[in-house]
Amino acid sequence: MNKFFQLNRLIVLFIGIGLLVLSFEVYLMHYDQLAVKKIMWTPVIFGTIGGFCVILVSLIFNRISYYLFLVVMGISICVGFLGLYLHNRWRFPAIITTLFSHKPFDFEILTTYTPLLAPSAFIAIGGLGILIALFERWNK
Repeated sequence: MNKFFQLNRLIVLFIGIGLLVLSFEVYLMHYDQLAVKKIMWTPVIFGTIGGFCVILVSLIFNRISYYLFLVVMGISICVGFLGLYLHNRWRFPAIITTLFSHKPFDFEILTTYTPLLAPSAFIAIGGLGILIALFERWNK
């Protein structure tokens, strides 16, 4: 079988493509606020640079690229958790107030303004990348 068509190498390639697509999607969703809130550039810039790095890793596929891949996947998880915090930090006081006021839970808190779990896509991509790196043997 061709060396390029190894399963773990193809998964790494598709993870890189996934980061690029996710970066573009985030850019479209954050477009209105990018000039106002500079922190919103974080997933766009990381997704673009990380996607190209991971695609490069899938082409080189050696020991050094293995560690670069693990670093990029770790950063992806961090960017995802940062996004979860920033998307939901305004919800925390509202949920706590709802819990202690003994009123019925208002599900509108979960559906208004920012997407509740959208940043977890970066966490999922990073987790998948770490799993493929740790459990599939790379030719080191």
